[in-house]
Amino acid sequence: MKKIAFTLSVGLILLWIILGAGTSIAWFSDATPELQNVFHFADFELKVSYRQADGSYKELEADTKVFDDNALYEPGYVQVVYLKVENKGTVPFDFYTAVNVTGYTVAENMMGEPFILQDYLKFGLVTDTDEGALDALVGTRERACAYANMELNQYASEKASLGAEETAYVALIVRMPEEVDNQANYRGEVVPEVDLGLIVRATQQGGAA
Repeated sequence: MKKIAFTLSVGLILLWIILGAGTSIAWFSDATPELQNVFHFADFELKVSYRQADGSYKELEADTKVFDDNALYEPGYVQVVYLKVENKGTVPFDFYTAVNVTGYTVAENMMGEPFILQDYLKFGLVTDTDEGALDALVGTRERACAYANMELNQYASEKASLGAEETAYVALIVRMPEEVDNQANYRGEVVPEVDLGLIVRATQQGGAA
């Protein structure tokens, strides 16, 4: 089976902070690159970064693409992206990390049938307050695969909690199962693509949802 080239990116980042005393919503888009993803409401502060190849973390920006656009997915391929979520303030909060499909192309498979790539990919979310512990959980291909069993075309979300000045680490896993066959092997000029939106929603503990 030839490799399947596609775009899997976080082109739209919505950091949605819901507080007991009110709501603050900010959309990131290419039209507002000057925005920073640190949100303040009194002592409530949330910051999200992603891990680079050298192990350092960089803040997410409007046009950040945390998944590899050049990835060639084929049966058995796995990709893991790591996020760091920080509570930079003094107010404890619960946060939810989620990924949803924001766009895709319809391609034609080897049997001449239309298909969309997300129907043949699996997704997983793993969260831990210790970066080393998270690496131990998903640091190998086999371990990462074990946590990636959700349908990518579903809204996947995971809840975690952070106290004042605490940090959590999140692994986003996308894989193509080894059993996928020519149903997801495209032919023709249209390359199957899927775009993902990353959502981080935080709710002050004890506040209104």
